[in-house]
Amino acid sequence: MCGSGTVLRAAVEAGLQCVGFDIDPLSALISKVWTSRVDAFGIEAKAIKTVEDAKSLSVNEVSLPDDKDTAAFVAYWFAPAQIDALGRLAAVIRREDTPENDLLAVAFSRIIISKEMMASLARDTSHSRPHRVASHNDFDAYAGFLRSARYVAKRLLPDKIDGSADVRLGDARRLDGVENSSFDLAITSPPYLNAIDYMRGHRLTLVWLGYKLDSLRKIKSENVGIEKALPVSQASLDVTPFVKKKKDSRIEARHIGWILRYATDMKAVLIQLKRIVKPDGEAVLILGNSFLRGAFIDNAGITETLAISVGFRLMDRTSRNIPARRRYLPPPRNDAQSALDFRMRTETVLTFRNALD
Repeated sequence: MCGSGTVLRAAVEAGLQCVGFDIDPLSALISKVWTSRVDAFGIEAKAIKTVEDAKSLSVNEVSLPDDKDTAAFVAYWFAPAQIDALGRLAAVIRREDTPENDLLAVAFSRIIISKEMMASLARDTSHSRPHRVASHNDFDAYAGFLRSARYVAKRLLPDKIDGSADVRLGDARRLDGVENSSFDLAITSPPYLNAIDYMRGHRLTLVWLGYKLDSLRKIKSENVGIEKALPVSQASLDVTPFVKKKKDSRIEARHIGWILRYATDMKAVLIQLKRIVKPDGEAVLILGNSFLRGAFIDNAGITETLAISVGFRLMDRTSRNIPARRRYLPPPRNDAQSALDFRMRTETVLTFRNALD
């Protein structure tokens, strides 16, 4: 669950060898670019050539969704002028599988995944809360793409990369292709129950990069932290001690089912971490807690209990406040005491050692 690659970037800057997995194709792409050596000085020329080639494509060469469901999705979220420009840019970017083209794909994404309306008809896409706010758009996708490419290239700073990263699409509950006892250290910040739905925003880019809407729905439906109930009979842990209800809580049986699924998913993740971390190696998990229908959900407590049950030894537990300016979602108004405000205020850092059998 490497997300956009913050931990991986720190690792390669420290000269380490690392591997990152994420189930979200856009997150994996961003992580790959953020940890790759790319000639930043040549990117602007490459981006200019991409725009020139895009504009010269014939209609038949433009990359547009070819299934009805995805095409309807694109028609709702994008205006005709941007559909044409984005389809042309995507077609050229997807011609080659190179680190430079990966960087251009991330630059392409930045003009779609944004707080304010840019190449789409939505705002708050970067906060995974896209809502359509217009029916037409005069945004120049070509000019926006060039600005974005310059920005990404400037941020990359390849001279700081001393190590190497292998970023893979994969499920943290399985970690296919990773051998036992491969790593000295594993670090992750798992999604937590009722958390940010990244795929809701990311799919606005991914449909241009060759993904169909039904495949993205499948990925979304399998995410850790999804609001989908698991029967008690299939649960791996009694979660009731980790649910603190208030008198005005509206939590029901189906919500308990969501927590049971989260716990079961996290146990599968922890079993994999136990398998791939070397004996006496460490695993560090950074977790936020949730407020669900007025009830406090102790995600860190659930994870700690599960980690110990699969053979980890707790070495340290630290709680820290998240400064408002560092929170992914903007804080509510000063007079608002919403569940969102509560659940994003603190996080818990759990450090485990892979105990020798």
